[in-house]
Amino acid sequence: MKKKHFSLITNVYYLLIIGLFVIYASQVTDDNWKIDLTYEKNNLLIFGGLFFIALILTSIDAAGVRDKGSKVQLNTVYAGLSIATCFLVWRLMLSIF
Repeated sequence: MKKKHFSLITNVYYLLIIGLFVIYASQVTDDNWKIDLTYEKNNLLIFGGLFFIALILTSIDAAGVRDKGSKVQLNTVYAGLSIATCFLVWRLMLSIF
């Protein structure tokens, strides 16, 4: 896949997920802009998974910047996955400690 197309798909996906989350959050918040986690936990976990997919796509796109070719290669996908995994592990470690 060409880098331009992949970058466009990544940006559209990111904007779509952010837009959907803003609409969802505005529907389920109360008067104090708080979300009741007991009722909305499953939906928030789904949005967390969708944001993680967006993180992977963004990492692959960012890893493709350093490659000289015009297409996304398998090495770029592996580099993006490793960047996303390192970021996820780093965030998990911050929440544990």
